[in-house]
Amino acid sequence: MHDWLIRNGYVLVAENKPFNAQRHDVFIWGKRGYSSGEGGHTGIFVDNVNIIHCNFKRNGITIDDYNKVSCGMYYYLYRPANQPSISNKSLDQLVKETLAGVHGNGDARKASLGNQYEPVMAVINGKATASEKTDEELAREVLAGKHGAGEDRKRSLGPRYEPVQAIVNKLLKAKEKPSETVKNEPQTVQFKEDGDLSFNGVVLKKAVLDKILANCKEHNILPSYAITVLHFEGLWGTSAVGKADNNWGGMTWTGQGSRPSGVTVTQGSARPSNEGGHYMHYASVDDFLTDWFYLLRSGGSYKVSGAKTFSEAVKGMFKVGGAVYDYAASGFDSYIVGASSRLKAIESENGSLAKYDQQTVTDVAKTDKIEVAIEGIEVTINGTRYKLTKEPI
Repeated sequence: MHDWLIRNGYVLVAENKPFNAQRHDVFIWGKRGYSSGEGGHTGIFVDNVNIIHCNFKRNGITIDDYNKVSCGMYYYLYRPANQPSISNKSLDQLVKETLAGVHGNGDARKASLGNQYEPVMAVINGKATASEKTDEELAREVLAGKHGAGEDRKRSLGPRYEPVQAIVNKLLKAKEKPSETVKNEPQTVQFKEDGDLSFNGVVLKKAVLDKILANCKEHNILPSYAITVLHFEGLWGTSAVGKADNNWGGMTWTGQGSRPSGVTVTQGSARPSNEGGHYMHYASVDDFLTDWFYLLRSGGSYKVSGAKTFSEAVKGMFKVGGAVYDYAASGFDSYIVGASSRLKAIESENGSLAKYDQQTVTDVAKTDKIEVAIEGIEVTINGTRYKLTKEPI
């Protein structure tokens, strides 16, 4: 398969590293030469999030969110050479991504950037300049975390570092109103600063994390659960629907603009064709968090509030754990495998999330003992093995 793609005009864009998918991209799971289990599985991206593939679990061809079915497999991503870029990113952002290595080198870079390759390379080679921003605009970007800290910030801003930093210092002293809505504009290339969390190239900024923790405290919900599920469902706002609709949880449009939480929503982008309907569009990430946590509140349809362990909280999303409805059609046994695998993966980059539980929720139980046998496929939690079914060991 690998050789066939190369012979027929495809180029390798990414090998087991973060990528920006485009329509027509082809993925192959498993290290080359190993095709047991999920190894050798392949499919095609229909947009920058969803794939069409042969789904043995559902005995047919399905369209699915790649991040929810990839199971942490080692992967290769191939792209047709000279495919036009579908990115709506600015030239300045593409230049920064290219310098950071996101778009690879040589033919891989040409394929990744598409019709933006020559303009980007002209800027990098000093033959042109990206759109100029004022020092004030750059200072606002610094405060949003887009230029990193320390030496990373100096490299990003170049000769404009000193005047921009002077404005940053002035703005920090002015202490902008604390009630100002946090605007989450996730970028492919982000820099982690003190207090942020990061996973697989995505940064959860401290300002948003603090709002999540505040909601967890208000509703007696474990932060380790909320932080993990918000990445598992919406990649901390960097999924397609997260970017387009500020919808981090895949919330479905019901036809009603007024939510019980008091938040007003509108019809958002279309759901995958095999599901039908639309997502909800939230005016801000703040509105989404208010609505999502209200859904999980004590006395609501789910039994997440008051749970003392991660596995208990996830179980409370499903009828088997006392919920009125199942949060996901896949069911608890399947969902807990993916969610617990994601928790351990996030903790591998940031350390244990239990510290947030202990700081936020009273009477936290002993942390679940989670052992990941095959990431996203098989885990053992407190002595029970979960895969498609569960059995005592």
